[in-house]
Formats: sequence, structure tokens, C-alpha cells
Amino acid sequence: MEKKEKKIALFIDCENIASKWAEKIFESLLDIGDVCIKKAYGDWRESSLKTWDKILSIYAIEPVHIITGNHNKRTIRGGKNSCDIRLSIDVMNCLYDGLVDCIAIASSDSDFAPLAQEIRKRGVQAIGFGEMKSRQEYQKAFTSFEFLFDSELEIEKSLKQNKVLIRMLKKAIDETSDGSGKSSLGSIGNWMRDNYSQSAKSYGKNTWGDIFKILKDEFEITRQKGVVLVEYLRW
Repeated sequence: MEKKEKKIALFIDCENIASKWAEKIFESLLDIGDVCIKKAYGDWRESSLKTWDKILSIYAIEPVHIITGNHNKRTIRGGKNSCDIRLSIDVMNCLYDGLVDCIAIASSDSDFAPLAQEIRKRGVQAIGFGEMKSRQEYQKAFTSFEFLFDSELEIEKSLKQNKVLIRMLKKAIDETSDGSGKSSLGSIGNWMRDNYSQSAKSYGKNTWGDIFKILKDEFEITRQKGVVLVEYLRW
């Protein structure tokens, strides 16, 4: 039986995520399912958000204007709180409607950690997107957290240090192995998508094979009758 495509809601904190990351965010989410709700938050009078104008149109994102009073004199904290509150309210309304399987939040702001935990408590997968400056406790609040990288070196370094990902991949092998301790790349990829709403693009690579090659100290890749198999070297 064909698996039902996951429905995803995406909420973007434009004051804490650069517009250049939009393409990567959508590429990653479209590997998982259908992004049926797309909202972006910010004070659109601000010149710093002008780079988002074209992005909103390309991806049909609904802009949510945050009223912050006199934007020439407003305090940074006051405007930030307004954005946080409105985004959080919309996420909770989305949860109550029960129309989506995953909720994605794009922000490097650790204040959204409790919101991510609330999403998970209600049985919905929470996907986070953030830049390298995102705090560790914020990352851990999500079902999965995807870093937004500037270079290949950053990607490789992050993958090798990502103990959470390495444990998830080992668990994927255990869950999909036929008892030999080996599992196919396809089975591992499907398990990661179904259980954690993640694809290789979540980590800046096109295939899981590319990721396992970087993690060669943890995993061994072999080929059997044209099928690529992976096993872990130690738990």
C-alpha cells in the first residue's frame, strides 16, 4: 500500500534566519512531504528584511506583518517578543487544527525551545532549522534539527561531531537489518524519513551514501549484488 505523504507546516522567523537559506529549507522539507502551510514573520517595513520580498513570492509564503509601533525607535527586544508571540500562537492553532504531521520552525532563536517541546508532547514531529550559532539546548528540543551551512568543510565537521545523528543511523540499521547487521541505503533512508522526517539534504548532502562516506570511522559500506549495504563498526 502506498504511504500517505506527510503534511508539513513551516513557520519562518525572518528576523533570525537569512533569506539565503530559503531554498535549502524547502529542498529539505520537500524530500519529506508536502509543505501545505507556509508563513513568514517580521516587521516588513524594516530594510533588513527586503531580501525576503522575492523569496515570499517564489515559494508562495504568507507574510505575517508584526506591528511593533514606531519601527524607527522601537527596542530590539520589544519587536522580537512581538514576533515570537505571534509565531507561537499560529503554531498552537495549527496543532489544535490537527491538519499536519510535522511542524517546522526556521529560527536560530533559542526562545522557541519550549514551543518545540510542546509540539512533540502533542504527538507531532518538530523540525528545526537554524544557523551554526543555535544553542545546543535549542537543537535538542526538536525531533530533528537541521543546520544551515555556508561551506563543505562546515558540513563535514558538523557531521563527524553529530553524535545524535550517528546514534539515529545506528538505530536505523538495527531496525531495518535482516539479522546480518547490515542494511541497505534505501531502507535506512526510508526509516529516517518515516521516524524523524529527515533526508540526507537535512545535513547538507544529496544522498545518505555521501554521509556514510564522511562517517567512515563509524560505518562500513559494502556492495552485494548491486545493492549498497551499511553496517556500523561499533555501538
